[in-house]
Amino acid sequence: MNVGSVIKKFEAEYPNIEIKYEPVPYADFETVLPSRLKSGKIDVITVDQQLTARYVAADYLSDITSVFKSEFDALDDASLAGSTIKGKLYNAPEQSDTSFLFYNKELLKRAGVSLPSSAPSKPTTWERITSDAKKAQKAGAEHGITWERIANWYYQWILPQGLGGGYGADGSGNLTPRLDSAAAVKALSWYAGLYKDKVSPQGDANSVYTSLFASGKSAFHIGGDWDIAELNKNKDLDYGIAPMPRFTDGEPVSNAGGVGLGLYTGSKNKNAALTFINAMVFKGSGAAAYNPETSSPPANDEGKKLYWEQKAFQDPRAADARRIVNHQLSHGIAKERVSTVGWNELSAALSSALLSITNGEDVEKSLKSAQSTADAALEKYR
Repeated sequence: MNVGSVIKKFEAEYPNIEIKYEPVPYADFETVLPSRLKSGKIDVITVDQQLTARYVAADYLSDITSVFKSEFDALDDASLAGSTIKGKLYNAPEQSDTSFLFYNKELLKRAGVSLPSSAPSKPTTWERITSDAKKAQKAGAEHGITWERIANWYYQWILPQGLGGGYGADGSGNLTPRLDSAAAVKALSWYAGLYKDKVSPQGDANSVYTSLFASGKSAFHIGGDWDIAELNKNKDLDYGIAPMPRFTDGEPVSNAGGVGLGLYTGSKNKNAALTFINAMVFKGSGAAAYNPETSSPPANDEGKKLYWEQKAFQDPRAADARRIVNHQLSHGIAKERVSTVGWNELSAALSSALLSITNGEDVEKSLKSAQSTADAALEKYR
């Protein structure tokens, strides 16, 4: 989104409010944030939803439930859940998204396998796409299944969740990790098999692997609507979109994640800050009314309509993205990441285990190590 353009239009509509935007690189945000807050010049904080509990514990975020409760119907359920702690709204979800399955029609047809259904309520299975991916590789595909990231909570924890593995932590404050459950071992043993059988390419935890699918080298790809503009650049790529797969004996689960706008507890301009938050999230189409060209769908249902009018989504190949994303976000399929003050430590432990698993380490041993590491790291919060 062109933030400058949004601010300019907002200030024209609200001439008594002046916005000063202070961008911070994502990697530096948590390091820089405390000193910025101490400056006394911050009113609104951009919040990655999985960090909501962490920021509440640090007393950064005000409870804004009573201010906006009457407007909750404007947002999808997954977005609201990601910004809520114990029934209280601590940031207004501005954007929220979910992943799905891309597939290469040409590679699958060459392998003689049928294409997965694009019906949002009829996801294919992980077992089936594994089988079809191997057939596609035998027919010439370089890779069977690629993942946007290979060792990341957002993309891989949905696998244990689909088998009943929960959110990865529970108990008071979600400070008891559950990374080595039977569901996690079973689901991630399937995941390990992708790398053992060379269905999925090995790599590192920080790289993005969308380009392998965009260049026509992979039969399947786990990604999202943010990838579509890149895929569309390859006019020869005949791709389709299907809902996130599920295990044969599991439930359909996809990921959910986004950003929200939080009112800083130390704000000196609370009324103006709440006016800005209202305009960006709840009023009308939210921020999309000022600029619909965001990288993820607005949490605001009216804003979503404007978002999907962008040029990238008018390509016939992307036709099914809108209904799949909206279905997953509004039917309880898209699950937000676990809400805990110990998110950073919990996530880091799982990422390390996932990378080990993709490199051939024993699944159960890797998860037990992650469980032990996370348990020790979360002790300081209990």
